[in-house]
Amino acid sequence: MLSDILAVLAAAYACLILIFTGGAIASRFRPRQGYRPKVSVIVAARNEEERIGPCLESLIALVYPRELLEIIVIDDGSTDATSSIVSRYVEKNPHVRLLHSALESGHLRGKTNAVAQGIEAATGEIFMFTDADCRVPPGWVEGTVRHYADSRVGTVAGFTSLAGNDWFSRIQALDWFVLFSAAAGLARIGYPTTAVGTNLSVRREAYEKVGGYRKIPFSVTEDYALFHAVTRTGGYRACFPMIRETLVESAPCATAKELYQQKKRWFAGGRGMDLKSMLVFAIPYVFNLALIVALVALPWSEFFRALGVKLGVDFLFCLPSVIRFRRPGLLPVFPLYSLYYYMYVLIYPPLVLPGGKIVWKERTFGKQKA
Repeated sequence: MLSDILAVLAAAYACLILIFTGGAIASRFRPRQGYRPKVSVIVAARNEEERIGPCLESLIALVYPRELLEIIVIDDGSTDATSSIVSRYVEKNPHVRLLHSALESGHLRGKTNAVAQGIEAATGEIFMFTDADCRVPPGWVEGTVRHYADSRVGTVAGFTSLAGNDWFSRIQALDWFVLFSAAAGLARIGYPTTAVGTNLSVRREAYEKVGGYRKIPFSVTEDYALFHAVTRTGGYRACFPMIRETLVESAPCATAKELYQQKKRWFAGGRGMDLKSMLVFAIPYVFNLALIVALVALPWSEFFRALGVKLGVDFLFCLPSVIRFRRPGLLPVFPLYSLYYYMYVLIYPPLVLPGGKIVWKERTFGKQKA
């Protein structure tokens, strides 16, 4: 009986990952060329004096008509030199603006409050978001906005690569590629699930249709909340292309504690996902749990057979993004990544689903509603 259950779960997991892989490979959309709406790039920055300079340098280097581009940085209550650094860029670049976030109002808290104010000050048809510790490629805007030539598209997400060559950074980088590949694959087959604010954009019309952040329930993952509002409530399509010209680079978590807080925040924000999405992500969780049971309750041959299926399809799933973004150096950490992934898939849901406080950017947020 247990052997049959394990075989069914292994087959279901393999099918799911193969669907993800096929969708990710097919996610290289071919949008219409030449579509150039006005774009507002919005960056919320809190105590980012060491990273905001390189971020702004990359944004200023964007290859896009200056008359159709504005860059809005919102100083989100920084206590360091972030604001003065941004001011120096504002003086030399007329299309760069600096705002200071007003006091939190209603359910608008933390980064959500800052981003909402940036959007309200923006004049573009397309809002593009990245973080203050990110660097964008020159073709980021051009490569992203082409997808909005289709009026049914309300949001476009993109991949983010994490810098660093040590094993800890590369494990995180491979993990991000895997997570983004799953999101890209599901979006490609018409089933959008998630996106990350390091590389995200939304059509103004779609944002206004769902009422913006003032109407979207508060979440510690404001990017996920906006993405879901646009695709679920607004009824718009999502694009998540796996293309090099829009690949953003970010910094990995420096410590295990910081990584724990990041994952905890992501899982907490994801508690509001719909039932279908929960079922999709329940398959890996249940299969990984079954492997532990199989290790102690079944012959080792059956355990290793199921484990081989998992590792085989997981490795296959890593390849499209690693190849497309030319990061072969990530593959040697696959064994360590597999252990890391296995542990957090099992550990985080029980820790996060009951609720609790989330600490992020020196702020503490209370229990999130599902």
